[in-house]
Amino acid sequence: MKEYTINETEDFLSLSTLFHESGMGVSIEERMPDRIIKMWRMDSAGTGELMAASTLEMRAGVYCLGDIAVRNDLHCKGYGRIMQDAVFEEARKRNIKELWACAKEPDYYMHCGWVKMNWDDAPCIAVYCSTCGKRGTACHPEIMKYTLE
Repeated sequence: MKEYTINETEDFLSLSTLFHESGMGVSIEERMPDRIIKMWRMDSAGTGELMAASTLEMRAGVYCLGDIAVRNDLHCKGYGRIMQDAVFEEARKRNIKELWACAKEPDYYMHCGWVKMNWDDAPCIAVYCSTCGKRGTACHPEIMKYTLE
């Protein structure tokens, strides 16, 4: 039996809390932003606790892996890849050919097959990072693109 379940959700409060606590610059709020198409959560099969989450979004007219986070005490267990795959599966169902992301961990994304893009030539998909005071000092996000097969 799997140690987790993955379900689509509309509970943005729980997800925004996880994203915020993961340092993503997401405000904790109850209402799901209009840019979000779908959200998924990974819960512990034993306790029901939120372990990880991801979103499929529309930003600047392109489809994006909007937010993805794994609870801090659960890193390096492959859960991020599993949550990314939930977004990929939905994108394929919708016949989406490419996804974009603003990556705070670009090396991880490249390890997963994403390609680093030039900020100036990419769609303006950074919701917070492009104007954040940490950009260029404590945070070095990259714009990434993934081509779906």
